[in-house]
This record gives sequence, structure tokens and C-alpha cells, in this order.
Amino acid sequence: MIAAGEVIERPASAVKELIENSLDAGATRISVELVDGGKASIRIEDNGSGIPAEELPLAVESFATSKISRVEDIARAGTLGFRGEALASVRAVSAMTIRSRARDEEMARELAFRGGTLVGDAPLARNPGTEVIVENLFFNLPARRKFLRSAQSEIRRIIAVIQGYALAFPETAFILRESGRDLLSYPPSSLRERIEIVLGGDLLANLVPVQFAMGRAKVHGYASRGDQTRANRYMQFYFVNRRYVRDRVLSHAVTQAYESLIPRDRFPAVVLFLDVPHEEVDVNVHPTKAEVRFRNEGEIHRLVLSSLAEALRHPGGSLEQTVDSFYRGVLSGESRGVSENGAGESFFRSSEGAWSGAAQEIGEGDRTFEFHEAPLSLFGEETGKGILAPGNLYWQLHQSFILIQIRGGMVVIDQHAAHERILFDRAKADLAGARPVAQSLLFPATIDLSPDEYERYEELAPALASLGFESEPFGLRSIIVRGIPALVRNWNDGRLLAEILGGDGRSGVDEFLKTYACRAAIKAGAKLSGEEMESLADQLFATSLPYTCPHGRPTMLRVGIAELERRFARSVSHRE
Repeated sequence: MIAAGEVIERPASAVKELIENSLDAGATRISVELVDGGKASIRIEDNGSGIPAEELPLAVESFATSKISRVEDIARAGTLGFRGEALASVRAVSAMTIRSRARDEEMARELAFRGGTLVGDAPLARNPGTEVIVENLFFNLPARRKFLRSAQSEIRRIIAVIQGYALAFPETAFILRESGRDLLSYPPSSLRERIEIVLGGDLLANLVPVQFAMGRAKVHGYASRGDQTRANRYMQFYFVNRRYVRDRVLSHAVTQAYESLIPRDRFPAVVLFLDVPHEEVDVNVHPTKAEVRFRNEGEIHRLVLSSLAEALRHPGGSLEQTVDSFYRGVLSGESRGVSENGAGESFFRSSEGAWSGAAQEIGEGDRTFEFHEAPLSLFGEETGKGILAPGNLYWQLHQSFILIQIRGGMVVIDQHAAHERILFDRAKADLAGARPVAQSLLFPATIDLSPDEYERYEELAPALASLGFESEPFGLRSIIVRGIPALVRNWNDGRLLAEILGGDGRSGVDEFLKTYACRAAIKAGAKLSGEEMESLADQLFATSLPYTCPHGRPTMLRVGIAELERRFARSVSHRE
């Protein structure tokens, strides 16, 4: 009757399942200790209600659970765990020890397993609560163990799990240590205080409150303003009845709410809680309970969309709207408008001059000129740099493109893509041993990083130094930056470095360099002087592959003189 399977895929999977058990047990303090990113050892201890000694052997059996008593309870499960497969799955792929003492018992009981086989059973003294030690994960499944990533990569995944539940349960203390080193320490707090310590005070200052109620369905939390975005979705957290989930309905609603406010390749930061009656959401559709399914997805989508629309329209006030007809629509399966006071599609139409975030495609019949991606033959036998004569004129179009006259026509250069290629090639040379050119900051910048960003900083510190970033740790999760690469134009008071460190670190050096080049490059909309445009063109043509950016997009297009003459009905053979 349940969609359960092998739920332990990596150390983070075990941490997630065990933390959920601790929270269901009413724990107010959860401690996680790792060795080698959890591959060698995971130890999770809580101060929850504990498991009675006589029930402890049953707790580690497959599909044994104390959280439901009838099949019908599955549809109304209000606990994070309820299928009874977590401890059994962990036991089967590790050397696991579990110690637990119920609050009304004087002694605890310890069971030790190796690969599913009981190897120890003894009483012991300990405080009420439960402790689970998982050692040598996948020792009996070498094929699966070899696919685990580096310790740093596994730690980042575990940090993401803990951050999610730390936001969902701010009243609970969470501690994470790795090989004796403190990585996270979240004391009990309010949601706002927890967001500040998890995501950073700088981000919190740019969040607006979200509070929206429709019948028995409610959305609350925080969302970033339209001018505060991230390079990825790592700052998006969704909770359904306090369950930390990934959900396409919620994610799409957030994307649509910001559609006319931010560029396509940018993402808002959100911490959103959706509270609905348990029977209106199925939490049993995914083997690891990471995804959910709503009975009426359309109404939920409109609820979240309207809540964000209202929050972004009134960023300074207390937001609460109540529409009793909403939940009647959910129960009856009707699909009706969310709001009668304007919270509909008109909220999201672009106002004049607003960024639409969408590129407009031009059909064949709309073309004025025939543009061609610049091939190697663009300059004949000569190099591109050689064709750009000193004193040539440069024009900037819409502060995004550079127009240059060349023999036989003109070239249009995308300033952002061109600078990406320059930075990428220079970065590769610096990592290969070239001496980086750095510029000292007049005032050193102190940057607060999230735990996963700090872990990535430690991993990438040598590469960053090779590029010209002069930095060092400064406090628990802060760094101080004294110098940056000379070619960087988009420093933004340290925001650039935070975005570079926001990647997942799984794609190798080239992907890291591409991220660096993209984030550090001149952006569309930046005004350039004639000297700057000339320097950019000269540097571009001096690179090894000047015709595309590191992502494969063209850096330049050409318009031939013959095409111009044809359009103006001039004779190619009788030029003036």
C-alpha cells in the first residue's frame, strides 16, 4: 500500500531519514557528526521521546512503524516518516548501532547490526532519546559505494538537508560536525532569526513577508524582491505541512510570479510554507518522500502565485487575504479564479519598460539584414586583430553590442559573450601556471557565506587564488577579500564571489571556470567608452577561440557590405 523502496542512496539520504525520525519523536535538539563526509561514519543523536526497550527490535524491521495503525491513515499521515523502512534500509547497507531510551524507562537498550545481521544486544545507561551510528556505508555494496562523490561533495548534500529541516523547524536546535570540526550550529529561534543564520543577514534584509490565506489553505514565508536574485535555485525552499520537498507546481508558480520582474537566467530566493489539510496532499508518491502530489494542483498553483503577487506589490506591509471560496473549490474539484480583488492574470502582465525576461524571436519575413555567425574565414587569411586598424571607430548599441567597421562590412560584438571568452581563456592560463594579474581593493570586503558556499570556498581556495582572488577565512563562515582579478568588471561588493561559490561543484574545473567567466563578465546594459570597446575587441581577437563564448554562443556577427548595398538598392560594381 505504500510507495517505498531503497531509500538510502548516499550519506545525505541516511541523514534525512534519521532526522525525520528525530523530529517525529519531538526532539528539540538534533546533533549530526560525520567522518569522511558520512562515508566512514554518521552519528545522529536526539533528545526525543525515545523507543521503549521491548519495541526496539521491531523498530528496525522492514515496514514496521508506530505512526500509522490502519491503511486509511496513510492518506492522512501528519508525520514526516510513517512507512517504517528507514531504519531497516540503513541497517541493510551499513554497520549500524542504535541506542534508545524512552522517557518513562530507567535504562536504554543498544542493538548492533552488520549488514542486517544482529551482532549485539545489551542494556546501557543514557539520557532519554535516540542515538544512531551508521558506519562504513555500502561496505557490502561496493558497486554503489564507488559512485559516492568526494567528502566535500557529500557534506554539501548533507548541509542542504539540514538547512531545509532547520528552516522548517526553527524551534529545534541543529548541530553538524565533521571530523570534530563545527560546520553548523543553529540554536532554537524564530523563523526570521533562523532564515538570517541559515541564508545570511544580507539576504534577509532583501526579503519581503508572504502571508496569504484561502479557507483552510495557507501560504506564509519570505520571498526576495525583484531586484535581488541568485544565479541558481539553491536559495529556494518549499515546505508542505512542514515537510521539505521539491515540487514542480510550487516551483512553477514562483517562476511565473517573477516572470516579468527578473531576467530568465536569474532566480529569486524564497522560503515558502504551504499548509493544507493532510487529505488534500499525497506524500506517498516518491520513494524518498521528496515530492508530493496535490489533489487539485491548479488551485494550489494559483494560491502560491497570488500570494507572491500580493507580497511583491505590497513589500512593506502585513499581507493576508482570505477567500473562503478557495477551499470549497478544492473540495469540489472546481477550477475557479483565485481572487475577486484583482489577484489574477493581470497582476503579471509586464508594465511598460519592465524586463519581460523572454527573448523575442524574429521570423524569416521580419529580417532586415542577414546576419552570419563569424567563421574563421571572416577575415580571410588575416587574423581578426590585424584587421582592426588603430584609430578605428567603435559604436555601442543599446549598451550591449559593439559595432566595428572591418574590411568588407562590419562586425557586431556581444560585449558580455566577448568578455566571457576573454576571462575564460585568461583563467585557464592562470590555472596552468601563468602569473595572475590582481587588483587590490581599496577597502577589503568581508563576505558572509552560507555553510555550503563556505565548504565550496575551502575546496576552491587554491583555484581562486590562481585566478587572482586574494582572500582568507575570517570567522566561522566568513571570508575577507583583499584583491580580485584585474579583468573583473562585475565585483558588486562581493556578490560575484558568492555566486561563483553557489555552484554544486560536481562538473569539474571547466564548469567552474565557465561560471566564473559568466558572472565576472561585463553585463548587457553596461556603458563602455571608446577605449574600453577597442580594448575588448583587441583582447577578444587575441584569444584562442574568439568566435564563441565558453558556452558555445557566438561572440560576434557580421554584416557584409554586399548585403548593405543590396538592401539599399545600390550597385556593387559602382560604389561611391
